[in-house]
Amino acid sequence: MAYKIAIGTSDKKSVNLHFGEIESVSVYEVNESDGRYSFLEERKIARDPEKEACESGCSCGSNFVVKVGEVVSDCAYFLVAKIGPKPHRLLQENKVNCIEAPFEIEEAVTKLNRYFVAHKKRESHVF
Repeated sequence: MAYKIAIGTSDKKSVNLHFGEIESVSVYEVNESDGRYSFLEERKIARDPEKEACESGCSCGSNFVVKVGEVVSDCAYFLVAKIGPKPHRLLQENKVNCIEAPFEIEEAVTKLNRYFVAHKKRESHVF
């Protein structure tokens, strides 16, 4: 069985983008049985700084978080180099499993797949 992941990367070699820097995400398919992965597509995220502030006027970027959540909604995980606590919580509330993984993509996918397989067996993991 395979699952999709989204990665914040500027070079397709490493997970090197902070959540707030993302203008697009790279989507990969990971084969859970052997951990092999392949690039599927690049998905652009329309940025509109005037509309990225939340309704209360703070700079948490909740509207941007919702946009990103929609773009990666079919992915099991979303890997970024760094994310703040408020955007992370907002993504979780929108059922997006975001993980900080500032590694080379190969290392990040290997670690993630081990985690995925181990937790899938339990069937009860919740973020």
